[in-house]
Formats: sequence, structure tokens, C-alpha cells
Amino acid sequence: MNEIADIYDVERDRIFLGSRQKNIIYAKRLYVYTLRKIFRLTLNEIARVANLHHASVIHHSKQFDFFYKNYKSDRRNFQRVENRILEVEIDEEIQGLEKKLSSIKKSLTKLYNIKKLKDEREKTENLFA
Repeated sequence: MNEIADIYDVERDRIFLGSRQKNIIYAKRLYVYTLRKIFRLTLNEIARVANLHHASVIHHSKQFDFFYKNYKSDRRNFQRVENRILEVEIDEEIQGLEKKLSSIKKSLTKLYNIKKLKDEREKTENLFA
């Protein structure tokens, strides 16, 4: 959403206020199209997220699809948003896995230390037995 607001030079909060300004309408179209094409949301899901009627979602999606197919600038804008989403998704996934890896390493170290103490105890008990 931030990327779309940046592309069309609008404030995030103004995209769905019902304005008829050209840059706000274009931002809304790109947002709807992105939710449909990248996130594969249904029309009703997009309508709920964007606070639009499902017919408006259909309209914006078809309009942007037309612009995407016919204008390089709209294609570049969508690709810019798509690339940003992919970067963020990948970065978040990597960070999540790194946190899990760190937690696993700590758990393994703890378990290895406990196992070492257990083995030493068994060794000592075997000496006295």
C-alpha cells in the first residue's frame, strides 16, 4: 500500500475515501488489481478489505487490466509493486526462519549440555559399581 501511495503521490488514508482525483483513482485501481492478481483474493474479500462494493472491485480490476495491457507505465507500476511485495515477503520469511534457527540452536546447546552431564553421571556411576 505504501508503494502504491508513493507511485501516485497520494496519502495512504485517502485512497479509499471516494475521491475522484485521477491519481487517487489510479492508486485504487492498482491496489485492487494487486490484491486480485498477487494475493488471489476473491471479489468479496477485496470489497471488505478496500471498503468497496464488489461491483466497484470488478470495475477497478477490469480498468487496471486494460491499462496494464495497453500502457507501459501501468505495467511498470504493477511490476514495481509486485517486486516490492516479493522483497518484503522473502525478507520476512528469511527473518522468521533465522529466528527459528536461533531458537533451535539454543535448544540444541541446552540439550547437548544436559546429555553431557547425563553421560558423565553414568560414567561416574559405572566406575563405583
